[in-house]
Amino acid sequence: MSIYYENVKVWTTHTKTSEYNPKTGKHKHLKKPIVTEKVHVADESAYDLGELYDLIKFAVARDPYHKINVSFKVYEEH
Repeated sequence: MSIYYENVKVWTTHTKTSEYNPKTGKHKHLKKPIVTEKVHVADESAYDLGELYDLIKFAVARDPYHKINVSFKVYEEH
């Protein structure tokens, strides 16, 4: 028996609360924050914990200063 991971998705969420106005030279607070999602790994499969670690490590290397979100489904192979 072995465990494999399916539908692995790794992403970061960025929230922008202000923007710079070059005309006035000041930062302006936004009324509504702009939330964007950057997907690093989408719909991949990993056949052991080492492959899952490599996928997460790849996402951390691409966006090291933000919190990494991970979702996946786990199955046991007979």
